[in-house]
Amino acid sequence: MTAGDIQGILLQRASFHNIYVPEFTWGDLRIDAMYVDIVHKWIRGFEIKVDRNDFNKDKKWTLYTKFLSSLTIVCPTGLIQSEEVEKPFGLMWVSDENDSWGRRLEVKKRAINFQKRKSLGWLWTYVSVLEHELPRMQYELKSLAEEVQRLREREVDEEMRVAKEMESGSGKVRVDYRRVI
Repeated sequence: MTAGDIQGILLQRASFHNIYVPEFTWGDLRIDAMYVDIVHKWIRGFEIKVDRNDFNKDKKWTLYTKFLSSLTIVCPTGLIQSEEVEKPFGLMWVSDENDSWGRRLEVKKRAINFQKRKSLGWLWTYVSVLEHELPRMQYELKSLAEEVQRLREREVDEEMRVAKEMESGSGKVRVDYRRVI
């Protein structure tokens, strides 16, 4: 399992109220992924580890408290154990296959929030993170809008083709009355 695979799973797990941000940089710190929770004003960070040596070498997690509400280490199942991750950080395992409930992520140790979100300092940090990500989000929204436009044009072209076939008599219409409600 690669870090990219885990990022894809985190993206799928993001809820409606979360903005998923891959590879966010704050000064000289880079976090692998984060959710910006627009309802609760939390920024949940995820440090992805797919290699045991990388986990053992990387101890800069406390520095992430400057711009995150919480931090969870995400790794393949069994790579890191709960007792190896100090408080207030969390641990989540990713399995290769879905369990019986359709889940691939298992929380082994819940992260504790280390920011007081009602403080002015945290609100400033939260807004700063959003401002930092806004250009990337605008680019992604523009790309999405262009894709929607292409799909609409393709759909209109298909509707026009079908209409022409119907006018010329070459189009065959099949009605399935069982599907009519």
